[in-house]
Amino acid sequence: MGKHDNAAARQAEGSKLLVKWVDAVGTEFTEQTNTRDISETGISFYLKTPIWLDTHLILKIGASALFGRLHTTTAKVVRVQTDASGQQLVAARFDE
Repeated sequence: MGKHDNAAARQAEGSKLLVKWVDAVGTEFTEQTNTRDISETGISFYLKTPIWLDTHLILKIGASALFGRLHTTTAKVVRVQTDASGQQLVAARFDE
C-alpha cells in the first residue's frame, strides 16, 4: 500500500470548524472556518491567518458525519498550500 492510500477514505464535508493555535512567539490565534474534507486520520480546511508547518492545533468540529456532533481533538499541520487567489489550504493529521 502506498503512502496516499488513505486519501480515498476522505469525505468532502463542510462542517463548522473552530481552529485554535499558538505561534512560535506565544501569540494565540482562533479562527472560525469550515472543513473541506475529513477522514479518520486527518482534516483539511482554509485559513485566512498564516500558519506554519508542524503547528499544533486544537480543533472543534461541528456536526460531522464521521465524528458526530461537536467533536474536539488535537492535530498537527502537515501541509500548507496557497492558491492563486491567496486562499491558504491547510491539511492536518489528528494526534489521536
